[in-house]
Amino acid sequence: MNKKSILFIIDSLHIGGAEKSLVSLLNNIDFSIYDIHLIMFKKGGELENLLPQSVNILETPGYFLATRNNGIKQFLYTFFRLKTSIKLRLNKFRKDPFHSEQVVYESIKTILNPIEKRYDVAIAYSQGMPTYFVCDKVNSGKKIAWINTDYKNTLYNKDLDYSFYQKFNEIIAVSENTRESVVHSKEEYKDKLDVIKDIVDPELIIRMSNEYSVSEFEKSHINILTVGRLATVKGYDKAIKVAALLKEEGYKFKWVVVGEGPERHKLQTQINKLNLNDHFLLIGEKLNPYVYMKSCDIYVQTSLKEGFGLTVSEAKILKRPIICTNFPTAKEIINHEIDGLIVEHDIHSIFKGVKRCIDDDAFRARIVNNLEISKKYNTLNEIGQFYKKING
Repeated sequence: MNKKSILFIIDSLHIGGAEKSLVSLLNNIDFSIYDIHLIMFKKGGELENLLPQSVNILETPGYFLATRNNGIKQFLYTFFRLKTSIKLRLNKFRKDPFHSEQVVYESIKTILNPIEKRYDVAIAYSQGMPTYFVCDKVNSGKKIAWINTDYKNTLYNKDLDYSFYQKFNEIIAVSENTRESVVHSKEEYKDKLDVIKDIVDPELIIRMSNEYSVSEFEKSHINILTVGRLATVKGYDKAIKVAALLKEEGYKFKWVVVGEGPERHKLQTQINKLNLNDHFLLIGEKLNPYVYMKSCDIYVQTSLKEGFGLTVSEAKILKRPIICTNFPTAKEIINHEIDGLIVEHDIHSIFKGVKRCIDDDAFRARIVNNLEISKKYNTLNEIGQFYKKING
């Protein structure tokens, strides 16, 4: 029997929701039936080591390589990078600026070579560059695009994106809210749009959570954890202000943030200004955030929006009391007052929720007990939906 060939394309396998979901999917796929190939525009991500050996990792397209090429190719790549840089700068002055990935792709698409092999199925596992590349540069019998963000509130020019998405056979949203967000942007997507939640493998998470002990937490303190990219959308500025209020009230606590991103300098400056260096710690990316989840007393997510909210789901698997802001998908994950708290986005509401979890031992114990007796959060059954999409 000939295996069905599937090509996945993603920006990288640095730690993130879509990236962890793809790794979980690939660790549970049936390699006796499917021949899996993967292209990353940037290699070296922390999650690459978790890929199954059966995945065939292909060469990164030449333009995206950091290494220098010789001769005419290097000249062309330098020219296109300069042109792209200028277009990105000019885009900032537009009345309605395009998303940076749209600007980049439109600038470089003529220098990107098509993939020679024809695949049965090609999958762009996130919006933006992977989607544009699969649309224009991959020859396949079926094309599927994943969307894992609150799409209507992004800077993607929806008309330009439609010129790509209309050529896909299927569009997959990772949550009901994401699906509604996509339909809100373009009603035409409705007939080819479906939901497959981010793949979460509870046994893998539990196993990884037991790998080693962490040193950043202190037993005599309340240990709070947040996991996510250091980006504006994650609301860390509010978390830091909540930490300042906790300090003012005399609480002994450590608030650890696992993640890296463009807001690091700004956030560290805020931490320094509020004299929180011993209380609010930015410890960078960690290949295994689950050892921190298992060890924390409270898990807090202060996001303004989430495509799904994968880290909250993971904290549920590890039975942690959770406080998350009322981002659009929060109610798809948390049952308010039963297995966690959903609070509003303002600093007072977040502070009140954290304070309640610290002070009210009975409440915290009830939340943990409800998580203990509930069925483990598990979306491995979504792989069945995935099979239907690639085989249909």
